Amino acid sequence: MFRAKTLVPALAAALGVLTLAGQAAAQGQGQGQPNCQLAFESGPDQWIVQFDPFADSEAARQFDLAVVNRGSGPCTGEVVVDTSGDPFGLALSGDPQRLPYVLVDERGSIDVTPRTGESARRPGGRSFNLRPGEREILRFSFAVDPQSLLGAGLYSQNVFIGVNHPNGAPQTQKPVTLGVQVASTALMGLKGEFTRRGGLATIDLGDLTQGGRTLNTSLYVLSTGGYRVSVTSANAGRLRQGASDWFVPYGLAIGDRAMNLAQGDQLEVVSRRPRLDDYPLSINIGSTAGRRAGDYSDVLTFTVSAI
Repeated sequence: MFRAKTLVPALAAALGVLTLAGQAAAQGQGQGQPNCQLAFESGPDQWIVQFDPFADSEAARQFDLAVVNRGSGPCTGEVVVDTSGDPFGLALSGDPQRLPYVLVDERGSIDVTPRTGESARRPGGRSFNLRPGEREILRFSFAVDPQSLLGAGLYSQNVFIGVNHPNGAPQTQKPVTLGVQVASTALMGLKGEFTRRGGLATIDLGDLTQGGRTLNTSLYVLSTGGYRVSVTSANAGRLRQGASDWFVPYGLAIGDRAMNLAQGDQLEVVSRRPRLDDYPLSINIGSTAGRRAGDYSDVLTFTVSAI
């Protein structure tokens, strides 16, 4: 009777109301702000959050906009956000699904998310006042909370961030792209029957007998798209007894794919969508005739990379 142990390491537009904007602003100025002239002075046009679903991080970030009063009279304004008629939600090109998000004006923790196409009007909502020449920094928190694994790519929505008079008359606006860039990434692990020794996952093969059998262990892969799993064998596909010349040849299959352990092999999956795949592991033991009794082992190294 022969026993062996195989060691597997831990896995590593334009705005539709544009032609009306000048008239509406003039109305607002005429209704108490005749010499007010607000303008966005600075701030990025692309509000993009970099997100790795497998890292210990949130899909959230803060962004600043500076608004200045270039007029000769005082200004009072409230922040509004408008999708210009587009459905609410971040979209990936070619995918009809939309990803909800939250946009908060941090000056008063006011939710300005345009869930219905525009920010909800809040009576008594926080406004700001600027004298001629004064500027205000508007800080926004933009966050996405995915409820499922996302595919790699840019999920985005174009919005207009504006400042209105408290009576609703528009005063100034700025086009901004909101987005979350999901990284191309993958991770893998083992599940089922194995133990961990010295940082290595160990599968006990029990008594070695010639022939094939399925192990009670699976390799799983999570990815945001396509991936490649590579495997190498320290003993080139042989279970070896210590440092001796005694060995038993064997083969490994990942799912239904037989791997060439003599040279190293890889399994490639092409996909534009997120993946959650399980691969049962199986082995095929070669002849044990004439082999010396004892423990035989090999070390397999698995790596995964996004493609």
